Amino acid sequence: MLLDHTTAFTDYQPVDLLLELRSNEAEDAGETRARPQHGGVLPGTLIETSTGFTQARNLRPGDMVQTFDGGLREVLNIRHSVPRLTAMVHIPAGALGNDSALDLPSDTIVALEGDLALDLFDLPVVSVKLIAIVGHNGISTALPQRLARLHIDCEEEELLWAEGGLLINAGETNPNGFYDILSLTEARLIVEAGRATAMRLAELDEDEADEAFLDLTATTAPAFDPLDLLFGRYAA
Repeated sequence: MLLDHTTAFTDYQPVDLLLELRSNEAEDAGETRARPQHGGVLPGTLIETSTGFTQARNLRPGDMVQTFDGGLREVLNIRHSVPRLTAMVHIPAGALGNDSALDLPSDTIVALEGDLALDLFDLPVVSVKLIAIVGHNGISTALPQRLARLHIDCEEEELLWAEGGLLINAGETNPNGFYDILSLTEARLIVEAGRATAMRLAELDEDEADEAFLDLTATTAPAFDPLDLLFGRYAA
């Protein structure tokens, strides 16, 4: 009976192949719609521009921003990520060069420069995730918040000056970028170095206090008899 059917030997497209093609198309569409999930800055973060500090939400493509080693660079694109619950880190004033205390996402990429970077890694500047240096200069975890982020793209990977003297990577993080991000083990060396410095300073303060106390107790005794002073034999 099947041999009499007009479609008995017709070639059909396998169902599993059609499903696979649709799945690939969906993945490609998802990639084009994907938004960065890590790094970047908060809309209220102050970014240094050619006209001074301004909130990141006010930046537009074509604006000039101040970078760490490249001077003023043009903003090519600004991408927005959807608000999501984000783990936060509290940075006390001055802990990383920032003028005032602030909270930033825990995966924010910040940069450290100067003697600390040279002594530990023999580099003028190093990049690190903020969460990895909790404990350094009073940096601590904070309550999560639901926040959106901005990613500021320049022609090349740049470290931007923010919040006074804070260096931050405001673009999308790239594992093969120019500024290598320290591993957790390397980042903890920064915390340990800071604690060792604090302990040395505390010991110096204790030594100075001991010396001051010993100088006080080593004061020569008066040449007169205290009883004479008690009975008024010496004029006050």
